[in-house]
Amino acid sequence: MKSICKALLVLCLLFPLAAIAQSPEQIYTIKKGDTLWGVSEKFIKDPYYWPNLWANNPFITNPHFIYPGQKVAIRDGRLVLLPGQVEASATQPVEMDSVPIEPVEEISVKGMAGTEGFVTLDAIQSAGTLVDATDDRILLSYQDQIFVKIQDPDLQPGDLYTLVEVGEKIKHPVTKEVLGHRVSYLGEAQITATTPPVATAVIRRVAKEITRGALLIPTEPTNREVILKKAALPLTGYIIANNREKIALSQYDVIYLDLGFEDGLEPGNMVYLSRPRQTTHRTLPGHRMELPDELLGAAVVLSTQPQTSAALILKSVNSIYTGDRVYTVDR
Repeated sequence: MKSICKALLVLCLLFPLAAIAQSPEQIYTIKKGDTLWGVSEKFIKDPYYWPNLWANNPFITNPHFIYPGQKVAIRDGRLVLLPGQVEASATQPVEMDSVPIEPVEEISVKGMAGTEGFVTLDAIQSAGTLVDATDDRILLSYQDQIFVKIQDPDLQPGDLYTLVEVGEKIKHPVTKEVLGHRVSYLGEAQITATTPPVATAVIRRVAKEITRGALLIPTEPTNREVILKKAALPLTGYIIANNREKIALSQYDVIYLDLGFEDGLEPGNMVYLSRPRQTTHRTLPGHRMELPDELLGAAVVLSTQPQTSAALILKSVNSIYTGDRVYTVDR
């Protein structure tokens, strides 16, 4: 009798587990406003799971990395995105193209990217120079009147210029070609009068010590709002600098790329950040191979120059460094 009871108890304990194992997986349809963070928190009670979900699904190109109509399967405590199809039921998959998908509204991103951190060689060559002031003080400050030399035929009173100090050369991580210079933001000046070849200006903002010899570069809008859009072409490049002289980069850092509008890159384009994987010393002999890159993060392009651009890191799943690769997805 005891043996029979034990057998019945085992069956009762195993039956629910068997039923769960055989139950169909749960399918969730992404709705407008969903994010990977929210979906991870909702279904597996772990909002920090999203980097695993995203890193294992490089086909996700939405700035939130998911879009209305996208299907997500909940399998054994994991989230699995279903690329290219939705499901009418747990057992009857149908092609995504045959199912109407809610139109996706334009999505904009706001970011800050001025001349802090990096300036191209062309910008430096065309920059103005602070040559003198109204008194003999070494350090200049707010509301001081200064005299600048700027080769700009369209210069007008009211024009704003950024004052920068030029630092080390920025070289391409692969070709070693000099692309520009690291610069430090000193402040801003506004042109008050033009008497070529010298113009008069007033210092309107001070961030660091300003002295004669500082360069003046046309002030760009720092608060940028770009509409996210897919790149027209598949492009590959590298991170060449960042705006804070940091070593390890992460979410919301501004980076500079060796791709510009002459390459087909546009503000609003999404770029992925990656790094080549290295084989371990335990790799089987005779099996030399190139491993797939490690996906590090994603960024949105804020502004472009002919051969360079500034981008804002939106997501990072690992530390990002100058010299890491970037690439666009055009599909």
